[in-house]
Amino acid sequence: MKIKKILAYILIIVASFTIVLYVLVNIFGGAGRKMDQPIELGNVQIPKERSFSFHNNSNLKQKILDGWTSKTPQDWKPDEKVNLKNSRIVISCLLEGKRVEEINRYLLNQKAVGHPGSPWLLYPLGDYDFTAMAFTAVLYLFGESPDLLYPKTRDHLLDNILTIEGSEFRKNVGYMFLEDSENHILMTEGSRYLKNQWLWNHGNTDPKYDNNTNGVAQKLKLVLEEIETYGFYEFNSAPYLGYTYCALLNLYEFASGDISFLSGKLLDRLNWQYALSSYKFKHFPPNRRRFGKSFKTNIDSDYHTVMLKVWASLYYDSISIDMSRGEHHALWATFASYKPADEVMEWILNKPKPYFVKMGHGYNSCPEIISGDKDYLLSAGGANQGRRSLIVAKPIMLFLNDSASDMKDTFHMFGPGDNFVEWNNTGVYQEFACTKGKVNIPIGKQAIISSANWQIFSITEDIFLAIYSQKGLGLMAIFRSNSAKNVLEKIIKNNSDEKQLNQCFYHPNGNKIEYDLESPKDQWVITRVNDNNMDRDFSKWAFFESPSF
Repeated sequence: MKIKKILAYILIIVASFTIVLYVLVNIFGGAGRKMDQPIELGNVQIPKERSFSFHNNSNLKQKILDGWTSKTPQDWKPDEKVNLKNSRIVISCLLEGKRVEEINRYLLNQKAVGHPGSPWLLYPLGDYDFTAMAFTAVLYLFGESPDLLYPKTRDHLLDNILTIEGSEFRKNVGYMFLEDSENHILMTEGSRYLKNQWLWNHGNTDPKYDNNTNGVAQKLKLVLEEIETYGFYEFNSAPYLGYTYCALLNLYEFASGDISFLSGKLLDRLNWQYALSSYKFKHFPPNRRRFGKSFKTNIDSDYHTVMLKVWASLYYDSISIDMSRGEHHALWATFASYKPADEVMEWILNKPKPYFVKMGHGYNSCPEIISGDKDYLLSAGGANQGRRSLIVAKPIMLFLNDSASDMKDTFHMFGPGDNFVEWNNTGVYQEFACTKGKVNIPIGKQAIISSANWQIFSITEDIFLAIYSQKGLGLMAIFRSNSAKNVLEKIIKNNSDEKQLNQCFYHPNGNKIEYDLESPKDQWVITRVNDNNMDRDFSKWAFFESPSF
């Protein structure tokens, strides 16, 4: 009898622990959005005008297609996630009209494996939305081309591969009350919407496929409007932004009405953000997800950059562009009719004027802060807002017109310490940056002149970089002058009290910039400029705010 009671108690304890753990994970875990107030657009308008001409092909586009058509797709195995390469090989071969018979035979031998959404212990076969999203593009690109996608293959695709359908719209992780991540929702529900639309438009009158009456169109529109109102939750995400991007391109290309229109607006916002925060395809902003102990240090091949590289090559094929990774996402840019607005392309390729811009990402987030012109770009690294924020802070970066492809090849700084969770790298203002840590100077860069702990480097003719790098204090400032010696003399004269540099810098351009290197991680490091208090609560900043536009 005692043994039965003991076993019963153990069972109760285990069950209680499991229930409590489940509830806590639902409350505190996951990668779904946390919201506060809508984000204002700000005083910088997102460009929309399109008059530029783009070519149908480019060396880079052809290189991407050739890379995929040279590979062989692999059969799908039960209980294993489908390799994303398979769908890219299929799309590329059919786009190029290569190995058509082989590709159709291959597709007829495949069936759906798993379920959509994030996998976890009780939902181990998730992630099928990665596959469904890609093969949805196959349906729409080739479903009306029976010489490429045979009718029998198309029907098999609809019945056995594109299995996300009907009215069961879902935002939560399987078997949980926890909202799924942004990219999973867009891939899953975008695929559902588009399969329903295809069947309905091709004569299937089952009400569950009518997006306008089954609730799918309304709910998907609300998801897109939420992103428009509160911003991308997974902003700059490595690697998930690439999947969000492809899902939005699918909806822009293949959906109808409001869904296509809203997807285009979100793509425009993404690309304008990139145009302002990148320099010659160098891009290293703070991001939300993937959160780990460290981050990759390549600066020229994130999954946003690869899209813009393709479009830039189609606009200006003679431009020299290298792509070392990301071809699985860049493929979408090779076939999409969507192209960035004129001003976006202009700012990506040729910064028309000096500028300073702050880009807010809302509640429980951190901003992007940029100072740049045609010869350089200073990029703030942001600040983590607690582990649940999933924000990866980056160093403050200085991008120059050079061949740098990794963080180590750039002037950069971060602090305090080496753990990005502890950093507040928001200390960027016009032609100036500061942080609580030393400046990292790339190998091979030599100062022209130095004195009083200051070093002067040449950026281009008449533009110089001044660096102050001591324990617990790093400063970078951009100067326009015809002489490095004049720059150094002005800096030392304006900032004769070296101790004052811990909280204030007098820039020869006329700005008095005050900062707090001990700022809480939810506050902008810059406190006052020319004795005017700054709005430091960046959780309330607009999407795009600048005195330069």
